[in-house]
Amino acid sequence: MSNLSQVLRTVRHLRFSQVATRVRRLLTRRRLTKIDAPDVIVFRNAPECFPHFPELSHPCATGEELLTNLEQRRLPALNQRLEMANGDEIDWRLGAVSSDRLPTITLHYHQWLYELARIAADRDDQAVRAGTVLEELLESWLKQCPIKRPGAGALAWNSYAIATRLGWSIRTSNLLAATPESRVSISPRLLDDWRRSLWQQAVHLHANLEWDLRANHLLRDAVGLAWAGRFFSGIEADRWMRTATRLALSQATEQMLPDGGHFERSPFYHLEVMDDWLSLALLLSDPAARQQMRQTWQKAAEYICWMRHPDGRVAQFNDGAAASADEHLRHGAAIGVEPDLSPRLGGKYFKDSGVVVWHGDLWAVFFDVGQIGPDYQPGHAHADSLSIEASFAGQRLLVDPGCHSYDLDERRQYDRATRSHNTVCIDGTDSSEVWHIFRVGRRARPLNAGVNLTAEGLSAYAEHSGYDHLPGRPRHHRTVEIQNDGCMTVSDRVTGQGHHRVEGGWLLAPDWSIQKLNDGWALSRGEATVKLTVSTDVPIKTILDYAPYHPDYGVEETVARISWRYAGDLPLSVDSVFTPV
Repeated sequence: MSNLSQVLRTVRHLRFSQVATRVRRLLTRRRLTKIDAPDVIVFRNAPECFPHFPELSHPCATGEELLTNLEQRRLPALNQRLEMANGDEIDWRLGAVSSDRLPTITLHYHQWLYELARIAADRDDQAVRAGTVLEELLESWLKQCPIKRPGAGALAWNSYAIATRLGWSIRTSNLLAATPESRVSISPRLLDDWRRSLWQQAVHLHANLEWDLRANHLLRDAVGLAWAGRFFSGIEADRWMRTATRLALSQATEQMLPDGGHFERSPFYHLEVMDDWLSLALLLSDPAARQQMRQTWQKAAEYICWMRHPDGRVAQFNDGAAASADEHLRHGAAIGVEPDLSPRLGGKYFKDSGVVVWHGDLWAVFFDVGQIGPDYQPGHAHADSLSIEASFAGQRLLVDPGCHSYDLDERRQYDRATRSHNTVCIDGTDSSEVWHIFRVGRRARPLNAGVNLTAEGLSAYAEHSGYDHLPGRPRHHRTVEIQNDGCMTVSDRVTGQGHHRVEGGWLLAPDWSIQKLNDGWALSRGEATVKLTVSTDVPIKTILDYAPYHPDYGVEETVARISWRYAGDLPLSVDSVFTPV
């Protein structure tokens, strides 16, 4: 019954379209696996039919590293190496995959196909090798991964994978057409099979738009259909382009918040959808729609400029890597937008996104005072309400635990748990009820957020309702005060009644040395030193231990965590003061 209650707390937030889409798929799954391509497929393979495209995200390796690994039947992706060998055949990891799910779906994006074509287009000693591997892998994938094969629908023909694959595949086709000196000599039969497969993928994608997941998945579906609408010609292609346009316009309104933030509240996925807005601004055939995409991208760009640490990488709230923002921002030149990349100064409260940001001479601070994500799709949310990230003297100091992978394992639980973040956990319970890989039941609601910004610093306050369901209705309140060129004080107050276990702590970035003092800790890195003191008027236990940190997918480092713990009656007040030395 407890599991049933958890499920009900999760699904009660879903929209009708999400439930209806899942039901429809169950009823039509058998019919949707039968897609016959027409005898004659008309396509536009002339490169001049396509806009100049910047080099967008690269989830897998490139160049010699990629080529050598693929020759050995391994895919280097997301800081891991996925084994592809299965005897004489290639293992495309079909069916329900329980481990290495992210590298597996990346395998089906076919970015490696495009990268091999780039190598083959050159006239060096790698070109022939790349052309050989490209033909071998493409033929194997077409043979082993048709939609009718059992298990293909799990990841290979997953709608998000198809939408992404259409982009990389069509770019590959255009690259080969534009470089006749390429060392790839795809046979007419293989070329025809490939084009028929792409046509089938577009048909399947159009019939299986991700209205059940919505959010960034639905936007990527629009990008995939726009690629197909550009590549193919005819009634179906025009229909795909119309659908892509409708989706793009509706999702620009739904997903982008008034302050420029993406509604999933993940800076990393904000960068991903920025690339999708940019793609749509280049691909859509309707001029007004392209202009709307351009304006959406421009608004999103200003938001992400504020969400950068001094090292240029974004804060890691919710799922995602600490990716470089500037690489994505420079893509704007392709649509005639060149944002100001200079560091932002001062403070800003993004009220719709729920983030307070401060950029001063010493401190860069990001304070999460908002919703964990959209109610009907919080799949990338962590139980991190009122968490903080901070840089000191230009170097990251307080970090989020990050996101290692999307497997159902202890790492996933750790990355999403409240006690892993720079916030307060009560009675060992997550502030939002995160479970499975992407599920959230009970959600913490931010309350009474207030911000006072001046030229000298900021004072920001918020509380949340995530623990109201516990006996005594404990509630976490947090105030963050920053004096420019001075101290940062984080004041945590837990109100309510009864006896409770309360803990908080600070996850430190790598390479900071820690010295225990009589009244706190000295944290040093290079010439930067800051003193941390934790004070309260009741007995608490302070602990220095070590915990995982995931700055990027597939990467794990062990870093220091300074924690405090309390067991007793409420209320409780704890001040953490970071003082420059």
